[in-house]
Amino acid sequence: MTTQLMIAMLFGLILGSCLTIAGIFIYKIYDENRYKKRLAIEKLIREIEARNTLNQKIIEILNRPIAGDDTDLISPQNDVKVPFYDYNFLKNYSSMYNLYLPTYYLNTFFKKLSHHLAVFDDEQDLKNGGYIFKESRPIFENFSIEITDDIETKKRALNQAQNIYPALLKRQHYDI
Repeated sequence: MTTQLMIAMLFGLILGSCLTIAGIFIYKIYDENRYKKRLAIEKLIREIEARNTLNQKIIEILNRPIAGDDTDLISPQNDVKVPFYDYNFLKNYSSMYNLYLPTYYLNTFFKKLSHHLAVFDDEQDLKNGGYIFKESRPIFENFSIEITDDIETKKRALNQAQNIYPALLKRQHYDI
């Protein structure tokens, strides 16, 4: 073996190892970016789901029929009666999913509601079966509209995100 052949082999070995290291580095960057994009997409999906469930509960509260006994206490056009279990659901759901729901949403909503709460003694509240919020129907309706607008914004952001795993999104039953 000549020296030129040894130098050529050594140069080839060094060049091959540099190309292998560069390829591993490029793949690592690509895989890390793919992972970050997948996490961002999953977070957007969870935010959409949390807002959608909250909006469904608000709509359910608004569409609940008023019994004949409550007509003397509640005006269906202005007032809203929220049963205890629904009010507790809203409070607990907002605390459970506080990572996916903006706190200003719920803080302003509950703050506005607190100004419209009809105050009865505990026995009357138990007889009513829930809390009565006087002239609060527009608050509930506006809150539902805000949530719907935010859901649409999140869906647009999801559409603009690079869709790396289409099977993941199709499994969640979102039409994208």
